[in-house]
This record gives sequence, structure tokens and C-alpha cells, in this order.
Amino acid sequence: MTKQYIDLHVHTNASDGILSPAEVVQAAREKKLKAIAITDHDTTDGFVEALGHVGDSDLELIPGVELSCTFSGNDVHVLGYLIDYKNPEFIKTIKKFREERLNRGKAMVAKLNDLGINLSIDTVTEIAGNAAMGRPHIADALVREEFVQTYDEAFARYLGYHAPAYIPKKHLEVEHAINILHLIGGLAVLAHPGTLDHDEYIPLFVDMGLDGLEAYHSLHDRKRIEHYKNMCKKYNLVCTGGSDCHGPRKGKMLMGSMRVPYECLENMKKRVENR
Repeated sequence: MTKQYIDLHVHTNASDGILSPAEVVQAAREKKLKAIAITDHDTTDGFVEALGHVGDSDLELIPGVELSCTFSGNDVHVLGYLIDYKNPEFIKTIKKFREERLNRGKAMVAKLNDLGINLSIDTVTEIAGNAAMGRPHIADALVREEFVQTYDEAFARYLGYHAPAYIPKKHLEVEHAINILHLIGGLAVLAHPGTLDHDEYIPLFVDMGLDGLEAYHSLHDRKRIEHYKNMCKKYNLVCTGGSDCHGPRKGKMLMGSMRVPYECLENMKKRVENR
């Protein structure tokens, strides 16, 4: 039997990805993936739209979300999987996140204006469209209006963590995010733990109810993948993985690059069933 692979970390233009949900589904088919999870930041709109494009194909679409959290002053991303995306309380929470993203975007544009960059929030809104606004949309606007030459320059000069127009997000506490995901029937998974580089947090998150670690990730080398797979065994966590694909923003399409076995998804489903 041919080995089947999945990608459980994919973004669409409903958040900060480039590809539409329809294009994401088409790309997954071309990569011959068995399943993908759309894990847009603080929204499930991309997943809902993608459902209408799966048709009668064998592609399995997993409802997901990526929540921005904080712990001990560090940014932590928690992925939610197999969630009840129609839950009214969850929808209300997501709407609040979206409003906070818009307010943050406006404040960052105001900072840019103070720096002498005459960028209009209307330009950013036009680029974001129906997506939850984020820094990538502001970066794209800066490129469009020729205040910078490249997306990377926008972050380096203005929007990066220590740059003059940066404003921190309003983050959830990790435990709150885990509780939200459990209340809507999902799993809570720590995204790209290698980039967080605080493995000492993992047992603390496990005590809060963490379900898994994203061992496979495009920023994890083989050694780190094995390290986090072993941590999953140590703490009885599910092992997940994905490319963190945002589309070909830098000319490279990451979807399907991590060769995550379908068995990971089967184990996730079992964990939900046995809860």
C-alpha cells in the first residue's frame, strides 16, 4: 500500500496566507496529500470556504485554528484541531480576536505615519480583504506603495518585533487557549516548539491539558523532529506536523514538504474519541 501523507499546518488568505481556500485545496490535490488542516490565525473562515471546494475528492479537510498566546513574556502559538468550528461561544471569541487584529493594524499604521510613512489604513484594508488583518498585510501595503522594496525589508525596518512600528498582539494565556479548544471538542497542540526554544515549558503545558506537539515543521531539522517525537512519547502526547505553508510568498511552496504520516491524524482522532 502506498504511504499516505498529510499537512496539518496550512494558511489561506483568510489570515496571512497568499492562496485562497480553493487554491489551497487544489494545491493539496496536486501534492497528492491524503489530508490537510487549515489553521489560519484566529479565524476559521478559510476552512469553511475550503469545504465548498473539496467536492467528491478523497482529500480530507480537518478543521483547525492557530491561536496567539503568551507565556512568561514569550509568544506561544497553540494549534487547535478537530474543533467544533460552529460553536457559538467560539465564534464570539474569534470575532473578538478579529476586532483586536483590526485595531492593532490601525495602531501600527498610525505609528508608521508618525515615522513619516504616509500609508493609508484603507490600502491595508483593501489588501487584507475579508482576512483577519495582520502584519503581512501591512508589509504588502508598504511594498505596493513603494515605501520599501521587499516584504522582508518591511519587517526589518518597520514591523519586526524590535522595529519602530511594531505593536504587540493582545494574547491569550496558554491555559485559556487550551481550555477554549477543549470546550469545542478539539485538541490543543503546541506549534513549532523548536522555534519557541523553551522545552521546559512543555511539562507545564501538559499539566494545563496540552494534547500534542508539532514535531514535524519546516523549521525543524531531522534532529529536532526526533527530539519532539520522543517528547511526545515521554509525556503521552500526540505527534502532529505540517509545513506552516503560507503559499509561495518567497517563491517557495512548502505544502507537503514535511512528509507527515497519516498515522498522526489517526492518533489525534483516537485521542478525541477517548477523551
